[in-house]
Amino acid sequence: MTGPLERTRRTTEIGFPETLDLGPTILRRLRVSDADAVFARYAADPEVTRWLTFKTHQSVEEAVAFCALMEQHWDAGREFTYALSEPGDPIPFGVASARVDSFHVAFGYAMAKDRWGRGHASRALAALVDLALEQPGIWRAWAFCDAENPASARVMEKAGMTYEGRLRRWHVAPNVSPDPRDCLAYAKVR
Repeated sequence: MTGPLERTRRTTEIGFPETLDLGPTILRRLRVSDADAVFARYAADPEVTRWLTFKTHQSVEEAVAFCALMEQHWDAGREFTYALSEPGDPIPFGVASARVDSFHVAFGYAMAKDRWGRGHASRALAALVDLALEQPGIWRAWAFCDAENPASARVMEKAGMTYEGRLRRWHVAPNVSPDPRDCLAYAKVR
């Protein structure tokens, strides 16, 4: 017999389309074939990866492993990672992901410095948040950023998410410190 708590622990079966055309921003499923661009455009850049939860990549093999893992997670329905590009230029300049956990979805994003400030991250995040909240059984869409990363906080605000509070000692940004750091949490619920 399954009780109410057990039902909420199961991962909800949801689907994300392999491609989303948002006009100036194209999202398509990330593939291993994108590893060279992932490495060259953002994952090897210490400024881009400063606040992220992984160390700056030192080789394209690290990007290959990341892309392969994201393909496996997509196929399993656990995490949907998109390569971000612009119309007329299929080479990705960043990624946005949606991780499904029971009745909520968590989001992450990263992109090349030369694409910062153009609205790509907030546009992609807003579309993915809305798509997630349209899914049956999904009630919460949320993301966090390092407390010292105000640009990322603005992305979440522009995507229609609401500041919920500070998560003390919530994540490790290994490019900054091995110690857990404070984060700012944002969410949109239905």
